[in-house]
Amino acid sequence: MSEPLLQVENLHVDFQTYGGVVQAVRGVSFDVFAGQTLAIVGESGCGKSVTVQSLMGLIPMPPGRIHQGSARLRGQDILASKMIAGQDIRGSQISMIFQDPMTSLNPTMNVGSQIAETLEVHRGYSKGDAFARAIELLDMSKIPEAAKRAKQYP
Repeated sequence: MSEPLLQVENLHVDFQTYGGVVQAVRGVSFDVFAGQTLAIVGESGCGKSVTVQSLMGLIPMPPGRIHQGSARLRGQDILASKMIAGQDIRGSQISMIFQDPMTSLNPTMNVGSQIAETLEVHRGYSKGDAFARAIELLDMSKIPEAAKRAKQYP
């Protein structure tokens, strides 16, 4: 079997509060392989968002702290290095879809432009090529009438 693209082992994330330390994530481990989709599910407040946000470098430290564990992206420890903090990989190699649908898409930009913007910034696409690729991605995602949807606003 091939090596996982992302390997998270024994992740622990704490938050210092006025009332003491809150253990938000305790001992989370998972692997994600090429072509695989991973769903992290659980009750509200169980640490799903904190787990992924800590991998993305989106937890303010302090008060947050990755207390223990490792996360390897293509074999490189992204928690020990400055890769995430410097945004070297965020958006180009690793990304997340936020839970809140009201903040997922900008209502002032059409859907295609929002997808294209990521391709322009992180992949070096021209504006036209990025928009064309955005339509392809919508089509691959089985969005009906992808070209039409790309020009619509959320």
